[in-house]
Amino acid sequence: MSRVIVEKNVAVPMRDGVRLFADIYRPANDESHPVLLLRTPYNKEDAQTMNYAHPSWYARQGYVVIVQDTRGRWTSEGEFDPYTHEAKDGYDTIEWAAKLPYVVPKVGMYGFSYCGSVQWQAAVLQPPHLVCIAPGMIGSDAYQGKAYRNGAFSLALLQSWVLFAAQDTAIRRGRSDWIAELGSYYANIQAYYRRLPLSEPPEAVRELAPYYERWLEHPVRSEYWLGQSLQESYGSVAVPALHLGGWYDIFVDGTIENFAGVRAQGATAIAREHQYLVIEPWYHMPWSRYVGELDFGPEAANRIDELQLAWFDQWLKGQEPASAPAPARYFQMGSNTWQEAPNWPPPGSTRTAYYLHSSSRANSINGDGQLSLTEPLDEHPDVYVYHPSIAVPALGGRSGAVPDLTPMGPRNQLPIEVRNDVLVYTSEPLQEELELAGEIVLELYAATTAEDTDFVAKLVDVYPDGRAYNIAEGILRASYRNGLTKREAVPPGEVLRYELSLGPTAIQLQQGHAIRLDLTSSLFPTFDRHPNRLIDPGRATEADFVTATQTVYHDELYPSRLWLPTIRNEAKEGRGEP
Repeated sequence: MSRVIVEKNVAVPMRDGVRLFADIYRPANDESHPVLLLRTPYNKEDAQTMNYAHPSWYARQGYVVIVQDTRGRWTSEGEFDPYTHEAKDGYDTIEWAAKLPYVVPKVGMYGFSYCGSVQWQAAVLQPPHLVCIAPGMIGSDAYQGKAYRNGAFSLALLQSWVLFAAQDTAIRRGRSDWIAELGSYYANIQAYYRRLPLSEPPEAVRELAPYYERWLEHPVRSEYWLGQSLQESYGSVAVPALHLGGWYDIFVDGTIENFAGVRAQGATAIAREHQYLVIEPWYHMPWSRYVGELDFGPEAANRIDELQLAWFDQWLKGQEPASAPAPARYFQMGSNTWQEAPNWPPPGSTRTAYYLHSSSRANSINGDGQLSLTEPLDEHPDVYVYHPSIAVPALGGRSGAVPDLTPMGPRNQLPIEVRNDVLVYTSEPLQEELELAGEIVLELYAATTAEDTDFVAKLVDVYPDGRAYNIAEGILRASYRNGLTKREAVPPGEVLRYELSLGPTAIQLQQGHAIRLDLTSSLFPTFDRHPNRLIDPGRATEADFVTATQTVYHDELYPSRLWLPTIRNEAKEGRGEP
């Protein structure tokens, strides 16, 4: 099948009279075919081809492919308000597509990031002709892991995204002056990240993207966020889903939560029994074996189109796979191989405590910070000073969405590990390979002189030649230590226990490598600079900045420790490994 019929700018009426426009790609024959739907705010003519094959490729595989501009974007009518209309608009589009004269009335959806979110929002309403979805790189909650993480504002992700989204709105309004202004902010993005207060953006951003200020006006997880979050609606999802995540993607923990949540709570047996998780070593985009400064080998190459084709062939054409896929399939970094498991985390993953130690001070790689399995006895605490005007920069990591603009992927951490405001704890070289698969958690005992502050932790793989590549990271705003729905001031000088998630990973640390924990109080511009005061992120200015002296304890009474999800030898044998 080589010829494809293309229909451009087909009007799709919504229930409120707004018309959304779509391009349709279909095989040039008289047969009927099932539908693949991609709904995007990023231009239907692009069709997310940075990561996926062109829609004509899918059409040649026997599908009617519909790519639609979402409301208020590019060719479609209406006003763009992120996520507000996507559930009903998705439902209406699915049911419209199922009635086209040349289709089999079965619809599957694909797309990543925002285009993954719109799939979930439509699925929750249970449109009758939606059969399956394939959401990529999307989280479970509009607040946690997207706009904020444990109270810290996702600065680089949101500001860069807003600048991009506002450009199309400026074009639609014919404001060439605003288009040029937004372009200048893009060109000087690092300076833009330093603008304060955050709640007073430039006029172009304020007029074109008013939702940005609303996000800042709601710094705790309140009712405002619930309508945009999936995790409260797992019980309404009635379709199979192929979940795609990346170990360096900002949404990876939410992707795993979606997989587990629908698997446990889905509205139908077919939904609960047919959730599948695939995690690559990738960041948000583009998808490749080359991520940041590392090459994960040929097994990490982008073969998503073949994977999705098999998925849609199964559910939309009834072509059963030669063998049933495992519910969880994940790329193990380090060995650069694929692993399969019946769930996540895989069976045999056990929490193992690695304790923080130092005999003098752990400040920087010049210090004597250590990680070991030995419990601490009588040790002096480590002290560092954090001031937001000299925040520790983020090198790589789990931001999003464009590596040229935001800190993403694995990068050598030595340039920040030379700083005294970074505590560095390193294990002895490993005597044998060590497998990790699951969530990494830091149990931290610390005190601060501030009424509020941040703690940032990073797990690092130290190579024998000294290179140190980040694996996972996490942040916790101290005032959110007891939950995301309220803030509580920190009693200055009081030792408190914090639990800080660094998120999930799967890696085989090689013999001769070492495990390292970096601990500090900023990860800029991935997250906003904390002023060390109990103040809304949007209101803080340089005049609000105060110094925080942070004391980290690791003794018998306050045994700070890093909990690593280790795979023991007996678990490997259960997988059939030598």
